[in-house]
Amino acid sequence: MYKRILVGFDGSQSAETACSHAFSLAKFSGAHVTVLWVRDSLPHFPESIDEIAVEEESALEFFRSLEMRIRRLHEPEDGMVDVRRANGHPAEKIVAVANAGDYDLIVLGNRGHHGFFGRLLGCTADKVSDHSSCDVLIVKGSR
Repeated sequence: MYKRILVGFDGSQSAETACSHAFSLAKFSGAHVTVLWVRDSLPHFPESIDEIAVEEESALEFFRSLEMRIRRLHEPEDGMVDVRRANGHPAEKIVAVANAGDYDLIVLGNRGHHGFFGRLLGCTADKVSDHSSCDVLIVKGSR
């Protein structure tokens, strides 16, 4: 069974459902779960150093709110969950983290926050599934 599970989490309802599935699998198999939020950076040219600091603080605040939501989903007695963040292209970063951390399962929701651009360019779950060297579970949430 699975020993190391990586969950891509963007804060969407679909990601929350995927996270719950991963926790259930981990409880059943005794796996360690890492929940990863990837901050996708669009090309941006800040007008000042202060603007960079404000954006960084805002991203950190958002990550902390995601972390609290994840902790509420997880049953505290299990104790086998890490919450991490990274910067970069979400699909690329999830695959890279999975490969570097020797994960044997990636769990993702099928719909995230990318809406129109996700449909235009291809969604994160599709890209991760195409490029991952381990199993990928794409969880379909309620519609």
